[in-house]
Order: sequence, then structure tokens, then C-alpha cells
Amino acid sequence: MHRATLPCRAIVLLAATVLPASLAFGQSLPVHAGTRVLRSGPLIVEVGAPESAECRWNRGVRFSPVANVLRVQLHGREFAYSPVSGGAVDSGFTGGLPMEFDIGQEAFQPDPPGYNEGRAGDPFLKIGVGILQRDGSAYSFSKDYPIIEAAQTTVVWHEDRARFVQTLAGTANGYACRLQEDLIVKNDRIIMKYVLRNTGTESFTTEQYIHNFLSFGDTPVGPDVRIAFPYEFTTSPAVNPWTPPTRRRLAPAVAPDVARIGNTIYYMQTISSVPKIWVYKPEDYRGPDLFAVEHTKTEQRVMISSSVPAVYVGIWTTNYQVSPEQFILITLAPGEEIEFTRTYVFSIDGFVREDCTADAAVDTNDLSVMASAWLSEPGSAAWDPSCDVSSPADDRIDLRDLAALAGQWQQAGGLLAPVAHWRLDETTGSAALDEREQNHGTLHHFPDGDTPWTAGMADGGLSFDGVDDYVEVHGYPGITGTGPRTVTAWVQLSEKPTEHQAIIAWGENAPGRYWLLEVDVSRRLRFSCGTGSAVASDNLVGDTRWHHVAAVLDPIAPGTAHVTDVRLYVDGRRQDVFEVTEATINTGQTENLRIGASHQPGPSGHFHGIIDDVRLFDAALSTANIRYVYAQTASP
Repeated sequence: MHRATLPCRAIVLLAATVLPASLAFGQSLPVHAGTRVLRSGPLIVEVGAPESAECRWNRGVRFSPVANVLRVQLHGREFAYSPVSGGAVDSGFTGGLPMEFDIGQEAFQPDPPGYNEGRAGDPFLKIGVGILQRDGSAYSFSKDYPIIEAAQTTVVWHEDRARFVQTLAGTANGYACRLQEDLIVKNDRIIMKYVLRNTGTESFTTEQYIHNFLSFGDTPVGPDVRIAFPYEFTTSPAVNPWTPPTRRRLAPAVAPDVARIGNTIYYMQTISSVPKIWVYKPEDYRGPDLFAVEHTKTEQRVMISSSVPAVYVGIWTTNYQVSPEQFILITLAPGEEIEFTRTYVFSIDGFVREDCTADAAVDTNDLSVMASAWLSEPGSAAWDPSCDVSSPADDRIDLRDLAALAGQWQQAGGLLAPVAHWRLDETTGSAALDEREQNHGTLHHFPDGDTPWTAGMADGGLSFDGVDDYVEVHGYPGITGTGPRTVTAWVQLSEKPTEHQAIIAWGENAPGRYWLLEVDVSRRLRFSCGTGSAVASDNLVGDTRWHHVAAVLDPIAPGTAHVTDVRLYVDGRRQDVFEVTEATINTGQTENLRIGASHQPGPSGHFHGIIDDVRLFDAALSTANIRYVYAQTASP
């Protein structure tokens, strides 16, 4: 098939020295011809350079050459599908994060401005590309329409950012626009700031999306990939909820390709492709417009957000990539403009964004680099983008960044200090001391003296009789609300459970208002908040052996938390969590924190065995953090 060629018509103002192709992290960049590299600390991003004669991303009539990200690499880990040869994806691009306006694929999606008003041979506006010539049939995004005027793209390049400006000299029967995008790279994120202005004489409605060709190294899309949303969504076609079989060993054989578990879409099998899935928010949802894409085996995650609420999210999946796309709808009258932002936040297990030297430690090296960049801003000689580590980043190195650095100072793998740590190493008495000296616990219904104090996994431990023993921390309600948190502990049951046995709990007796980590009757680790629950599907913890357990609440959206935001760990390994009853989490503060009993101790549910080394954090620990805590106390 003939392919139209969009010639390079770009003016480039070079504002920084080109980065060398050989970089310190992972595979060298760039690997494509006609690209440039932006970098901040461990994050390096390869971008199509419209001014280059070798650039392939200014030749098609579908995707825009503006800020076309080809590759994203954090600490050597790849996050985007972008084969050098083009592979299964071509049409003037090779993957990455290409932008397109007005796909018109479905009946509910707009066609490009002016297309449906004209006849064969008339011009229409393809925003981001130029003015094209329509034919006599309905618009199709896959056609190579003749070019009447290619938009002119100018670029100003810096070390960590680039400004793209695209303009038109003429109009398509009154339709025209000016498009500007600032592409900014921070230590763990890409920020895309847009300004779209209607420079024509006709109003238009346009729909923009980015084809997020996400991949995680060379791993195919399959059981380790999931897409999580901060709301109860609906889909078309329907994605059915997953109901685990009674016999766990049958799970892989009976699982569908794609299933829904709470607010999350899981890929249950290695797949070739699935139909495009359209995801819709509830009409009353007013929270942030974002989602998270995660590969649980490689512990890589991408959080994608838009400042303009998306009308829907479309998910296109093949065996080599998964592409969740936020479609935003914009209407502009002549002379009007809109500013909006898309943000991509990348993470890998153990990554600490405050590590501005990318040497896996926050120490004097980082402090020295920050001192050299002190009070600098972009464009100044001292500017070092890797030091802009405050949240949110503000393009200035100042006290906010120093405070962020201090918060991670010399913490092993970025592990923060716990807000409470009950070692349970006492040998006598009725107090369980908090190493932080703020939240000491009181033993209830234990025998007097040294009887309950016994050998633990790490030095001493506390033995519970399973009838009425528990530890209560008076005046301390635990970590409440919707914020992130982590709890870890060592447990050894005295016998295989015949009822639920609480490890730690706090909150109040109302749906979604308490936090309970326990061992259930099937001997598995279970989290509950009232109406919602999550059960670890693999390792048994009620087999009378010592096990390290952990629960992490890691909300994908600030201010909202759900059961599907909870991660469970056994012996330092993250567990599959297929048995989920979704619910919102907003932990109350009525009851004191208790160890060995639920938030409201009753005649059942008490722990029967030994609990040791209980830690509580007001942050979502990474898997690397959990492994570190586990290894600190695990037997040789």
C-alpha cells in the first residue's frame, strides 16, 4: 500500500549539548535513528527529533511528531514497546507513546475537524499533523490521506526537557490550530504540558489520546500484568469478575484471558490479543483521573494521569504490549485555548526518587550534588534536574528538596523508620514496649509473671493462648484514614486454625472502617476492613511454622483507598491476591490498636501461638523493603 510521506519541516534551536549515546544505566540509548535523549538522574527518555532527516516519526498522517516518546528506561528497565525495526507496529512510528487526535474509530468518537462538512478533495484538519485532503468515504484513521500542508514543528532541546511548537500557515475551510507541548523529564516521571489554541475562524471539538505501548522488558503480556483504577468502573465489552475455583491447582487451567478483580483488570493467561476494552468511570466520580499499570513479577509500575478528565479509557492489548489510553474531549471557539497536562510516573522495586545520584543510596554524594545545584533553575549553569526531588517538583533546587533528601537519609533501600515497633523481647511484666517509646502496649488476660514471654523468631516473643489474650495500645488508634501504611510481623500458630485468628487490628466496627490482618480457617493470610477483604492465594501461614507476614496499603490515588490497593506478603514474597471483595478503606480511630485480637475483642478470633517483631509504618513499603525487614530477622 502506498504510504504518504510527511517531509521534515522543522526548525531546531539547540540549547544544550547532545547527550552521549552510551549511558550508565542498562542498554545504551538511543537505539533508533533520528532521535534525541532527555535525562534526569536514572530516567532516560528517547524522543523523536522532527528536525532529523532520519526521523521516521514525521512521515505518517496519523500520529503527531510532537514529543513522540519512543523509549523509557528507569535504572536500565524498559517500560515501552519500541523495536528498532518497527516490528508488529509501523505506520510511521515504532511504538512508545505516540499522540493522536480524532481517531474516529467508534461511532461515539469525533472525526477530525472539517472532515464531515466537506466533499471528496476538500481539506480537513488533522491536529498534530497538518491539513489533509479527504476522499469520498467515511473517515478512517488507517488511511494515508494526501497532505495539503504539513504542520511546521520547531523544537528547543535541553538536557531534561524540550519545547515543541507546531503551527499552520493556512486553514482547512476555517479550521486551524497552534499546538505547544513541553516534554519534561524528572527522576521518576515524564510530564507533558500542552497548550492547544484554536487559530481558525470555526469552532471545533477534538479528542486526544496517547497510544501507551507499555511493556516490561521482553516479558509477554500475561498473568503478571494488571491495570488498577481508583473507582468502580464499567466496561464494554464486559470483563467478568474472577471467581477462584475451589481447588486452587485448577486455577491456571480454568482462568479466562482477562478478568476483573475489584477495581483491577487482570491478565490471567499469556495472550495473543483481546478485543479493545472501553472503561467508564461512575458519573459521580470526582477524584483524580488516573490508573496504574503494573507487572507484578518484575515489580515495575506506571501511573498515568490527566489533568483533564477522560471521557473513557480504551485498552488495546497484544502479546507484546498493553496500551491503556485516556481519551480527553476538548471544544474550542475561535481564539480560545486550553492548557492541560499528562503525567507518567515510573517505579521499580526498591527505587527511591530522592536518590539523585542513582547509586542506590541517599547519602553525602546526593547532598554534594544538591549543594552544587543549590537555588538553581532550568536554564542556569548549575541546574541539575536530578536534584528536583520535592513532591511536587517545582523546577527549583531549594529547602523543599533538601527536606525530601533528609527524609530518606541513609535509609537502607529507602526504608523509613517505623512509627511503632514492638519487638516483644521482654522477659517479664505486663508491658509490650514500643522501641520508638511512644506507643507502649498493655497485656490483657495473660498469666502474671514471665509465663507468656517465650523464645521468638528474633530473640524473644509473646505467646497467646487463643482464648482471650491480647495486647492493647491505649490511646493509639493506629494509622487511620485513607493514607498508605505497612504492617509486618512474625507469627507461629500453635495448631492449624479452625477459625479466624487476628494478628493485628485497629479502627472501628463499621464497613471499611477497620484494619484487620489475620490467619483464616484455610490457613492463609487475610486482610479485612469490614465489607471488603483480600486473601493471599499461595503460601500457607497457619501450618504451625514460623512465617513473616506483611500487609501494605498503597493507594493509586491520594485520598482514596480500596481493598485492591492492598498487597500481601508471606516470607518476603509478594502473594497473588485473587480472592477479593472490593470495598473502600477509610480506617476509623474509635478503637485502640490491638495485637492478637480484633478491633473489638470477643469470644472468638484470638490468636493462638507466638507473635514477634511487629512493625507499623506510615508509608507503603516496596517489595525490596519487605524483603529487607524479613531478612533482618529470618534465621540463617
